[in-house]
Order: sequence, then C-alpha cells, then structure tokens
Amino acid sequence: MSSAATMRAVIITESLIDRTPPTGFQYLAVHRYPHDLDGQTPIEICEVTVPAAQAPELALALARALEPRLYYAHLIDEQRMLIAFPHTVVTVDRDNEAAIEHARDVGALFEIPADQMRFAEMWDTDHPDAPSAQTGSA
Repeated sequence: MSSAATMRAVIITESLIDRTPPTGFQYLAVHRYPHDLDGQTPIEICEVTVPAAQAPELALALARALEPRLYYAHLIDEQRMLIAFPHTVVTVDRDNEAAIEHARDVGALFEIPADQMRFAEMWDTDHPDAPSAQTGSA
C-alpha cells in the first residue's frame, strides 16, 4: 500500500458527536481497538484507511463531526498529517516545527491538553501519550 495513495485516519470514537465516523467513511477499511488515553481514560480508537485524494474532504467532515472541545482526529501518511479540530483542519508536513506549534496552538483553543498533542512523534509512534511510549523518553 503506497503512502502516496492512502492516508490513515485515527479517530477516537468518543470524540464524535454521533459516535460513528461521518459520511464518506462507511465503505473504507476500519480497525477498532481499545486504548487508555493518558493511561487513565478508556477510549476506543477507530483507524480508517482513506484514499489520499479524498483526505482533505474527509478531514473537513471529521472536523464537523467532532465534539466542540477536548478532541481532535488526524489523517497521516509518511510526510503529511491533516489534523481535524472542531470546525478546523490544520495541515502539518513532517519535520515542520512551525506547523506543529501552530497545530498545538489551535488545539489549545479547544482545551486539548498539550501532552495529548505530541504531533511530531506521531509519525513514529501511534499513541505517544501511552505510558509505554513515555517510558525512557526525554
């Protein structure tokens, strides 16, 4: 599967107003699994493989479907991340520190804790907020 052809959407089920991914995700490959947010709060992660050409449109659909505070969803490939905040989408290219800081500033507007917005690490670690990911990190 070429990263240029697809992106992986990572969505917290509880972040969605209707608890189901919005229109456009119904017929795409879905993988669901439990996760402990910050090692404390049990949530369900929904991962969806999406065609890269549809990713911007789907990111906007996610932005419209999110609860109004505390959550975001993201779509990612090897070089780009589309971060859907409530009614807002931010594009971050890998290793672009200014874009990463901008995304963190936007997330703060929605009361998302800074330790849950470790975007720079997400290319290498799916859930950098997980306790096992924090072990041994600087």
